Formats: sequence, structure tokens, C-alpha cells
Amino acid sequence: MYKYVYLIVFIFVLNGQDFKPRKNMKVMMKWKLTEYLDLNEEQAEKFFPKMNSYQKKRKEINSKIKLLKENIESQVNMNSSNKRKNRTSIEELQKLEKSLVDAKSEYFLSIQNVLEPVQVTKLLIFDKKFKKVLKDELKNKKNKRR
Repeated sequence: MYKYVYLIVFIFVLNGQDFKPRKNMKVMMKWKLTEYLDLNEEQAEKFFPKMNSYQKKRKEINSKIKLLKENIESQVNMNSSNKRKNRTSIEELQKLEKSLVDAKSEYFLSIQNVLEPVQVTKLLIFDKKFKKVLKDELKNKKNKRR
């Protein structure tokens, strides 16, 4: 029953909005994830806030990594890099990458009491499957235009 509710909400959300690819993709991803993991309402209420929090944290860390790499690149391009700066930058980059791994570990630990073990396993492979489906859909749309 709840799958139909999600489907109806999804349709209304898409029809009621201007075309916003990133936002629509997030809605579609949540809908597909709910379906793929076979989440019940109680699980969905607990799981999605945890997922959103993890994604926000991951996005923040990735932004810091990107900024640090840009700074490193500009130092190299301006020949203002030295041994001490390099070491500091590398250590900072390693800390940020470790914090990404730590955030993922915390996330998976936090959902263990919300999802069944098989659902956690499915979640691990969902991202790759979802990206493949999106990629295939984009290819199909591109081929139809030709």
C-alpha cells in the first residue's frame, strides 16, 4: 500500500514542479531506494533522516577535499610549494579522507538497528545499480533524439 502512496506523491511532486533535474533525481532515488529495499513506513521514517545526514556530511567533507586539492594545485602552478607545505597538505588530505571513511562507518552502524541485514546489504549495492540505471536511461533518451 505504501508503495502506491510513494508513487502518487512522486508523480505529484514531478508534475507540480518546474524541471529541476537534481531535485527530481533525488526524489526518484529515494523512491527507487524505498522500493528496492522494500522499506516499511516505520523504517523509512527512521532511515531517510540518517541517510540525509550522512549525505550532507559527505558533501561537506568532499567540498573541503576539493578546495584543498585546488589550493595544492595552485601552489604547484605558482611554484610556491615547499616540503613543509606539501607535508601539511598531504596530512590534511589524509585526515579528510579518513573522516569520509569514518562517516560512512558511523552511517552503516547507525542504520543497523533500523534495517534488516539483507536491506543493509542491498543498500551497499544500490548506489552502483541506480547510477547504471540512470546512465542507461540517459543513453536511451540520447539515442531517441537522434
